[in-house]
Amino acid sequence: MKSGKKKTVIFALIAVVILAVAAVAVYLIVSNPDNAVSNDGLVEDFTKAPVVTTIVQPQEKTTEETTETTTVPETTTQSEEESYIEQFLAEAETYTTKVEVTTQSPKPSKPMFHVVTDGTVTDDNSLTGLTGVAKTVGEVVLAAGFRYDKEQGIFYSESESFQRNLGYTSLYDAGAAFFGMYYDTIRLKFNYDKYDWMIQVWKGRYGITTGAEVGIYYKKEGTDVDFYACADDDAKITMSFALYKGDELYMTRGPEPHWWLTGFKLFDMISPEELTLHATFFMDNVEMANALEEAILDLNFVEGVNYQRLGLTMTIVWN
Repeated sequence: MKSGKKKTVIFALIAVVILAVAAVAVYLIVSNPDNAVSNDGLVEDFTKAPVVTTIVQPQEKTTEETTETTTVPETTTQSEEESYIEQFLAEAETYTTKVEVTTQSPKPSKPMFHVVTDGTVTDDNSLTGLTGVAKTVGEVVLAAGFRYDKEQGIFYSESESFQRNLGYTSLYDAGAAFFGMYYDTIRLKFNYDKYDWMIQVWKGRYGITTGAEVGIYYKKEGTDVDFYACADDDAKITMSFALYKGDELYMTRGPEPHWWLTGFKLFDMISPEELTLHATFFMDNVEMANALEEAILDLNFVEGVNYQRLGLTMTIVWN
């Protein structure tokens, strides 16, 4: 027999064997349907499961395997959720208790808005409590137009000091560092009654002192020159401030009608970041109070600056 015919006969025999094996497999499947893998059965199993979700399962996996890997008992899931909620509520209750204990602590802390309404000044300019170098420096400060509050141990400016004739320009702040003054400042500018007004506040170090200032300045409406006159007697604003060193009340001033409310302590050099200033303005009318509030809002909520308005009273808190 030729080789070509032999190959044909061999292939034919192989094909017959394959067909016979396939026929036997079909017969076994039909006669025993429990061995079948059905898509309908898989879908039915998943719809009975307690967790509703979309699952794509390969057909070669059995129903028994699918049940083991995808079924989550409902009681276990609910128990875990309830346990989590109970734990959360327990932690929240503990936290609230801790906060209540903290707020009841006798440790002093500064209020959110400290409005000084009953400040007093005891100044006989005797420099009581100061001795040696401190007293000598104090005498120089008094000669420069300041007064001394012996109760708080602070120097402050009088309304009729010579500085009132100098007006204000931003050049003063630009050159302050050359005189050993390192402070922060905020300028509140607004228009009212045909004048351009500016209320400026400072806090920080002034040479060998630490303190704060609040100044009232104005100029004719539309004047381009960067120079303001100090407010005259008719333009004074009743104001006060409280200055904190950390959580400790450091000094208070006012309330009183003034154009330049100040307070300074000798030989206590503190950086501006450690000081918090609460400055309060008791405005005379709604229009000017509204203008000042707009100026505060124009700061675009500078970090560390908050304010509170109660009628005509405006308090700025500057951390």
